[in-house]
Formats: sequence, C-alpha cells, structure tokens
Amino acid sequence: MQAVLRHIYRLWGPWWVLPLLPLLYAAVMLLIGDLRPEHAVLAALCVLFAFGTSSTKQFFIDVTPYLIVAFGYDLVRYARRVVLSPERVLGCELRDAELALFSVAPGVTPQDWFARHHSPVLDLICAVPYTVFVYVAFIYAAYLYFQDRRRMRRYLWSFAIANYISFALWLIVPAAPPWYIRANGCTIDLSAAPSAAALLRVDQLFDMQYFETFYSRAASVFGAMPSMHCAYPLIGLLTAWQAASWRTRPVHVIYTVLMFVAAVYLDHHWILDAIAGWAVAVVAVLLATRLTSRQALNLTPAVAAAASDKALLGSEAR
Repeated sequence: MQAVLRHIYRLWGPWWVLPLLPLLYAAVMLLIGDLRPEHAVLAALCVLFAFGTSSTKQFFIDVTPYLIVAFGYDLVRYARRVVLSPERVLGCELRDAELALFSVAPGVTPQDWFARHHSPVLDLICAVPYTVFVYVAFIYAAYLYFQDRRRMRRYLWSFAIANYISFALWLIVPAAPPWYIRANGCTIDLSAAPSAAALLRVDQLFDMQYFETFYSRAASVFGAMPSMHCAYPLIGLLTAWQAASWRTRPVHVIYTVLMFVAAVYLDHHWILDAIAGWAVAVVAVLLATRLTSRQALNLTPAVAAAASDKALLGSEAR
C-alpha cells in the first residue's frame, strides 16, 4: 500500500486529490440515489488513467476539458431546478424577435415555413450533422491527439470554455426552442418533456427511436440559447483554420454552415440561438488560445531546464 501511495505522490505531488473528484462525485450521486452507470464508469477510468503511469497521467490531463464539461452538464440539471422559473424563460419574446428580424412572411418565422415545407431528402440531409456532432467532437480530438497535440489542447479548451459559457447563459437567460412554442404556445411549463422535434420524422422514416431516445435525455427543454450544435463546428473551423489545407478547410466550412441550417430547419433553434452559438464559439476560441499560449510559455522554461540537465548529465558521463 505504501508503494502505491508513493507512486501516486510521485505522479501528482500535493495535487493527488484532484483525480479523485470524479470518484467523490459518483459517491455523492450514490448517496442521493441518482447514481447512473456513466458516473461509475467515468470515475473508474479517471482513477485508472490518472494514477497509472506518467503517460496515462498526461492523457488524463489532456482530456480534462471533456471531463469538466461532462460533470458540468450533469450539475446544470440540479442548478436549473433551483434557479429556473416560468416567468424567467424566454418564449414568445424570442419568436417575436425572430419575426421582427427574419420573418419570411407576415407572422411566419423561417421555422414556421420549414414546418410546412419539408421533404424526406432535406430531413435526411439536415439529420446528418445532428447525428454526428457528438461523435465528431470525440473523433476529431482523437485525431488531433496523434497529429497535433497542441491544436488538440486548444480545441478541447475552446470546447470546455464554450460549454461553460452556455451553462451560465442557460441559467441566466433560459429560452424555449421553436418546437416548444409551436406545441405549447406562450405558456411555459417547466415539466415539459424534451423533444427531438422534426427529427422525429427521420425516426418514423426508418422505423426507429434513435433521435427520440437521444433527446429524451436532455438536461432541460429551455436551453435553446445559445445553440451549442452551431458552436461546436465553428470551434473546429476556427481552431483548424491556419493548419487546414485547401482540402480540409471546405469540410469545416460546409459542416459549420450545414449545422446552422439544420438547427433552424429541424425546429430546434431560432436563428438568434444559432448566431449566439457562433458568438460563444468565437469568444471561447479567443480565451482558449490565450490560455494554451500561456501554458506553452510556462512549459518552455521547464523543458529548457530538462534539456539542459540532460545535456549536462551527458557531458559528465563522457
């Protein structure tokens, strides 16, 4: 046991308690009767990677932004129960703003028009970014882990910062999505169940319940603004812009624009939500760039010192 403790302290020093926080969180969830399998699995993986070897510790540090987002998203569910009230939720106010700025006809928002004018082909095209957005974030980060670790850190910290900005805005300015107003009018019912909206047409087309099941797990109905569906692709585009080639840059652009269109077409977001999502992405990338640049500067003296020590040892050995 002492050997294990020495190993942990060698890896983390006085910060050894930090990787145990997910385990503590799982224990709290167990005590309040809200433990889910993912809590236990995530806690176990954190302990395994954080206290394994120096390499697995570095991997744990690199993916910390994802962990921060996962636990933050989970905690928002409880925060909303405390701070959310019907009178604070933006509902028809957003619809009125949409009509004032983007109406396609008197009293008709773009979402209203798409609800009446849709097709299976457009449903499928717009369902693609909504199907892959979670997987793209993970796969893209995994790709950068092996190809460009520095850009991966910038991408992941942008991802984390953007999500925490959105968490704050969800609590400060909770907003109803278009599908909710279409189904319930201006009355805000905090007990309303989440919906996949127009994506239910895709479920029906393939006789499945994928989107219905996925969106039934949403933390809240009233988190339309900002649209993180729209923020994620723009984060990828902005963090890749300088490094991307003429082949890959258009892929980022098309994905970003298609997600914006899909968010409106599928009745999930107002155009204002999508614009707000883009704004959050820009702010997050700017902040993450400064953060990761400072980290690189802080590491430089340590790396230089390590290289100097290695050279000194080599000369002594000769």
